[in-house]
Amino acid sequence: AVDAHTEARIAQRLKKMRGHKTTVIVSNSPLILDHTDMTALIVDGKVEVVGNHFDLLKTHDSYRRLVVRGE
Repeated sequence: AVDAHTEARIAQRLKKMRGHKTTVIVSNSPLILDHTDMTALIVDGKVEVVGNHFDLLKTHDSYRRLVVRGE
């Protein structure tokens, strides 16, 4: 666990550090998800939906509830 400031710095550097390599990240943090190319929502061990983080926020209620955390 890290504070929000540190988490934001990690998120900003992830893509640069990984280059063009595929990296799987398990997170429901909007600070991390803002920097992903593709996001999958997994419910009960099954992929429910795949897409762009920002599109999923707009179109998928259960994804939005998980990520937004009461904002």
